[in-house]
Amino acid sequence: MKFTFDPDNYLKQQEVFTGEMVARISEHLEASGIKDPLLKELTGNIAFEIASMLDNVNDIEFDGDVSNPCLLFSSQKNDDELLHFGGNSTTHEMVYGILNAMFKENTNT
Repeated sequence: MKFTFDPDNYLKQQEVFTGEMVARISEHLEASGIKDPLLKELTGNIAFEIASMLDNVNDIEFDGDVSNPCLLFSSQKNDDELLHFGGNSTTHEMVYGILNAMFKENTNT
């Protein structure tokens, strides 16, 4: 397995991943009968919490065992190549921008 530093491709894939995560959370909450404005608030809160865990913003610990996630993406060019960002991912920084765009888009239809 080869690890490749490719920040442009990584950020593009990270945005797609984060957008899909936000959309799926929203779909599940909506299917449970939750409506706006609570739908947007809960979607944002849950997505931000999960994204922060993925990005290793705070220590994740259970019964003395620590977990330090590292988000990688396949290169789409080579099955044996993984893209990295050279540090922690930044999905949590994208959540609310994507959320606002998604809910603005839904209210204009």
